[in-house]
Amino acid sequence: MSETPQPPRIESVRELLLKQLGKLLTVEEMLARSVLPKLKQEAQDEQLQQALDEHLQQTQQHVQQVQAAFAELGAEPAGQDAAGLEGLKQERESVVAELAPAFRDGFNASAAMGTEHYEIAAYEAAIRLADAVGEAGVATLLRATLEQEVQALQKLGTHATRLAEQGVKEPAVR
Repeated sequence: MSETPQPPRIESVRELLLKQLGKLLTVEEMLARSVLPKLKQEAQDEQLQQALDEHLQQTQQHVQQVQAAFAELGAEPAGQDAAGLEGLKQERESVVAELAPAFRDGFNASAAMGTEHYEIAAYEAAIRLADAVGEAGVATLLRATLEQEVQALQKLGTHATRLAEQGVKEPAVR
């Protein structure tokens, strides 16, 4: 019997930081390339469309910011597995298939909030790692991105609440 090859062992906090940055790079690229454009295209509510478009533009900047963090560390940008985001996408797809069209915008805004929570947690972890290894420039860069993620979460929350309340009041109209 041959043994299954094991992934390389992470031997330092710096290596763990690079792995975390790789996960963030993959997440931001997936959001910019497919997730946010799909949500924007599906959105019927103009305000939600606009919010998703703004978030898409920010996310494209986030890709560049994560790449800049790699550069600051003198490392080549390398994506990593982002199973958490894949799980969130699959969960959304399974629920959306069951929804009446009148409730999709509200649900999609809420699902996008879940993604924001995921990103916020990932950025917070990366900031802690950057601080631990004395990479203040990287931590500062990541904190700026984290603040934008928190703001995006708040905006999406406002839309999710508005759309849910609208769906309760006028379920047949939407």
